[in-house]
Amino acid sequence: MFEAYVLIPVYDNEGTIFSAEDHHQFECLLAERFDGFSLVPSSLTGAWVNGGKTYHDELRAYVVALRSIAQGGAVVEVAQAAKAHYRQEAIYIRYLGVSEVI
Repeated sequence: MFEAYVLIPVYDNEGTIFSAEDHHQFECLLAERFDGFSLVPSSLTGAWVNGGKTYHDELRAYVVALRSIAQGGAVVEVAQAAKAHYRQEAIYIRYLGVSEVI
C-alpha cells in the first residue's frame, strides 16, 4: 500500500472557519474514493506566496491509503474537488514522496 497526504485549510481566504459539515462532506469523499482516511491529530501551520500575495494557513492533514499507484489519479481528482469545495487557490498533496500543489 501507498500513502497520500492532502492538506485542507481550517479557514477560508477571508478568515472564516470551515464548518464541521464542510469537513464531513470532504471526509465522505475520501471514504468513498479510498475506503477510509486518517486525520493527523494536530493541525499544521504554514504560508505560501501566489502572485505576490502571502497566504497564511492552518491546515488539517488527511492521510489515505492506496492499494496501487494506479490510484494516483484519484488523489489528484480529490485535490481538485477539495479546491472547489473549500474555495481555494490551491491544494497541497503528497503522493509517492512527491509533493504537488493542485
